Amino acid sequence: MKRILYVGWLGFNNVGDELMWLLFRDLCRAYLPEKKYDVIPSIPGVDIRNSGPYDVVVLGGGSLLIPGYIDVAYQAARNHKKVMIWGSGHDRQEFPVMDASGKVAAHLAYTKENLATNEKLAELVKMSKYCGVRGPLSYQFLEDSGVRMEQAIISGDPAFLLPAPSPRKNGQASRTIGVNWGTAYNRIFGGNEEKVEQQLVEALRILISQGYRINIFSVWGPDREACKRLYAKLGNQTNVDLDLELYHHEDLMEKLKSYALTINFKLHASYLSAAAGVPFVSLGYRFKCIDFGCSVDLQDYVLSTGDTALGESILDRVAKIEKETDMIREKFYSHQSRYRELLKKPFQEQLF
Repeated sequence: MKRILYVGWLGFNNVGDELMWLLFRDLCRAYLPEKKYDVIPSIPGVDIRNSGPYDVVVLGGGSLLIPGYIDVAYQAARNHKKVMIWGSGHDRQEFPVMDASGKVAAHLAYTKENLATNEKLAELVKMSKYCGVRGPLSYQFLEDSGVRMEQAIISGDPAFLLPAPSPRKNGQASRTIGVNWGTAYNRIFGGNEEKVEQQLVEALRILISQGYRINIFSVWGPDREACKRLYAKLGNQTNVDLDLELYHHEDLMEKLKSYALTINFKLHASYLSAAAGVPFVSLGYRFKCIDFGCSVDLQDYVLSTGDTALGESILDRVAKIEKETDMIREKFYSHQSRYRELLKKPFQEQLF
């Protein structure tokens, strides 16, 4: 029996990371005979640095194209294990300024104490049976690191495998906005979540005055305190609901379908919203959020948390969504359809 290790940030009840593992597991069940393959997720207690017990090591969804995880996969490949990069992405805290061609102006390869990671990454991709990354910024990171790019593709994030939503019920258009709030402990563009929260409060008050209701939700346990604080600051129990339950992704998608749009802090809240057919405004707090926006040509709906006029930008994007909802949905679904096939490729081609 072949043993497959799926490497991800698992076991911490984060909806996005758990979702990507479940989507990988479902593909394994659909394509790999259960009697021939044993699939192990990297939950706490699993030593991901010991590739000995495994035949295949998969660097899965999430921001895993960073030194520690790159080294894990590199060492596995050096130990003659079959290795794949499946929807992984790169992340950093520096805001990516784009040039006229739409590429990040800065050189993205590692320097100084992480310089050796570039060579490891180039070797890792060369030894990988499959290399699909989250978005065009992660792809550029590979390129800048000296990777031979004929071996790499933009596969999209594993969340693109989410099923298309069931048909929306006819009836009066929703006037509820879902708001996902949380914390990254100030490791965000601009470095100040309190300022972001205040601008969000001001924007939401204006949207309430325009006739919208607000439903605040979280996708990770430690985000609940930030959600409670946002609810208290809004001070409007009539038009604002606070939902602190952590839903399974399928239940959350059903809930999201009832919204007119969402405003999201965490990355996978935006993926879930888009997959549910609901346009999003992403409060882009790190490189990975912009990577996602660029992957579906909706980067205009990813706002930097370092934007000093963030509140005004939120209101501007909500106004655009009111006019362009169908176009946004169609654009997302056309990209989703293509990425779904690319993410299935290693299973369909029996690369395991």
